[in-house]
Amino acid sequence: NNYSTEWVEQHIPKLIKILELDPLVSIPVLAPRTRVGASLNQSDLLKQVEKVVRMRHKKENMEEKTKEIYEGHDVLREFETLVKESKKTENKGYESLEDFGLSVPEKMDVDETQIYDIDLIRKVKAAFRDWKTGWVERHDETGDEFDVESYIEALPKNFLSDFRLSIKTKVAILLDHSSSIADVELEYKQATIALCEGLHYLGIKFAVYAFSTDKRQVKCWVIKPPNIKWSVVSARRLVQIRASGGTPLAEVYGLLEPVLKSFKPDILVTLTDGEPSDFDSVRTMVLTYRKMGIRMVAIGVGRNVNDSVGIGHNLKYLNYEKAISVSRLQDIPKKVIKLLRS
Repeated sequence: NNYSTEWVEQHIPKLIKILELDPLVSIPVLAPRTRVGASLNQSDLLKQVEKVVRMRHKKENMEEKTKEIYEGHDVLREFETLVKESKKTENKGYESLEDFGLSVPEKMDVDETQIYDIDLIRKVKAAFRDWKTGWVERHDETGDEFDVESYIEALPKNFLSDFRLSIKTKVAILLDHSSSIADVELEYKQATIALCEGLHYLGIKFAVYAFSTDKRQVKCWVIKPPNIKWSVVSARRLVQIRASGGTPLAEVYGLLEPVLKSFKPDILVTLTDGEPSDFDSVRTMVLTYRKMGIRMVAIGVGRNVNDSVGIGHNLKYLNYEKAISVSRLQDIPKKVIKLLRS
């Protein structure tokens, strides 16, 4: 062509991957709008297509050409090919997981925006900005710079020095989706999304799993495998999980064992209601994971302060190395990052 766009055309697949776009919704199309900016309805769109056809074709062929363009039969096969290729990309890294008895949510035509709390995500990222840059300034007894204000205020540490921050940790997250969290399911997922966005922001390698019970059958869901980059695809998988059933935590740990042996995370964080179906079996499985060198941490999710205290009390008897509880779901991301720093 005469527009010097050859390089862009050759690198479109690479650009789509870098920008983490969905090619099925990112294909540029003619999208006429009204004067106030709203998209046109079906009838108005057809009129716009007629105008374009009128400029390029003879009048006698106009109606036929307009109909052909609108029906889209010429591009249907190409679109079907794009759909197939998109499915391959979406399922990359998930294929072998079902061999371990794990389940993968397959629907992609779901609205994930409902579980994105942009304000919470922004706050989480702001809280970890120092960790993103890798450096933070702190007071010490010796340092690179003397702080006059701290000396005047008679503080014990009057020098400033740069401290390097780093989190070289692999993380696995397990989400309890039993019926007990049904009342707070939306907020629970919003906190999870904010946590994942924070981990992705910091460049931490992580995996996310969830479990629920369907007709007495335990379902352990793969939301994000460790070898796949966090994206909207993982969020779409999470939004499909519905809170149901009990808390067969020991059985879920058993299903995940071969997968986590392969991933070898430094820490496994379990978000739960703190009331597993079988306490003794959970204690045994927690010790099994600890012997594998995995730091076992549990965060109890309560509806209020009293509920949170009771859940925290239960978790203390399950052999976790660290057990905490929260009554404010939006505190979960900060709690997890704090655990990674300790």
